[in-house]
Amino acid sequence: MLKKLVLKDEELDDVVLPKEEVVNLRESARWMVVVRVHTARHFGNQPFFQKMDVAWGFAKTWTIRPVEDNLFILQVSCLGDWNRVMNDGPWIFRQMGVMVEPYDGVADPASVVLNRLHAWVQVRGIPPLFRKDDIVRDMAARIGEVLGAEMYALGASGTSFVRVRVKLDVNKALTRVVGLHPEGSERMMFQVLYEKLPKFCDVCGLLGHGVEECEDGVHEQSALQYGAWMIAPIEDWHPSSSGVRMREPPRENFRGGRGGGRGHGVADSRKRPPVTTPPRPGAGEEDPPRSDGRLMLHDGKEEPNAKKNLAIVLAAEVDGTKAGVASPGKPDPKRPRMSGNNATEAGSVEGRRQEQ
Repeated sequence: MLKKLVLKDEELDDVVLPKEEVVNLRESARWMVVVRVHTARHFGNQPFFQKMDVAWGFAKTWTIRPVEDNLFILQVSCLGDWNRVMNDGPWIFRQMGVMVEPYDGVADPASVVLNRLHAWVQVRGIPPLFRKDDIVRDMAARIGEVLGAEMYALGASGTSFVRVRVKLDVNKALTRVVGLHPEGSERMMFQVLYEKLPKFCDVCGLLGHGVEECEDGVHEQSALQYGAWMIAPIEDWHPSSSGVRMREPPRENFRGGRGGGRGHGVADSRKRPPVTTPPRPGAGEEDPPRSDGRLMLHDGKEEPNAKKNLAIVLAAEVDGTKAGVASPGKPDPKRPRMSGNNATEAGSVEGRRQEQ
């Protein structure tokens, strides 16, 4: 539209920036990225900032500001934090992938294409004869944009495999196998395993939704062509994979929004009374991956009456958005009735009182 305007002389009186100032401005734009969550659902900025503050765990100061709905500019203060955010993903918020791309501070942030998710993938079964960088990269290019490759990664079981760092296109189905066909020999197929993924569909293989959210959500068993079998064992993940070296604080350290409902409040600095409980069997062991590739954290407590009744389990998912309580038995007529999340929160408090 501006091209059609006839501008006046005073409108053409530009502000001139000296070269030195331009250099300083570009220097101040170091280590900037644009960030978007791969979801069409609305979410609050503050819960997102709090969650990612824990996940990223930056060593130096950092800033993040919204540009528009579900679009942010993040800036860190050192090379270590830059490498952390760019290389240690995939980052996940509420089961959805968090996409990041470098930003120069000049272009329109909305013009930056955000449709790639950084991830580690494993290609299993490639014979040593074909573990050459150019061959592996050609095969891995069927999975996503290749950033790097490790020819002889070693798993916890002692089995070696090829590990590749890729950018996954969130608009394409996940790749399950890659093939190699040497001329004069039979075709070989190699399984692709992913080291941690956000929610993906077992029917269409796309990231960003589950099987019950795909079309009408009703599918035959034969239609489930993707699934948890595509997630690599957690003990074989790359050490920098997010979720391996960081764990989210217990849910009890956070207070909810108004009325104690579903709102995600700020960290509560008030000290809680200590709770003495017998150790959970297997405590301290790494939590196994869920069927959708996410981790589930435990509160490390065991209900004393677990043998007689169902245990009251506080299952806090990685995204920290839900806490479910199951408590059998008849309701107490003297206790005021509650509903929804207020009842859930009250059950959590009652469970902790019993343990004390």
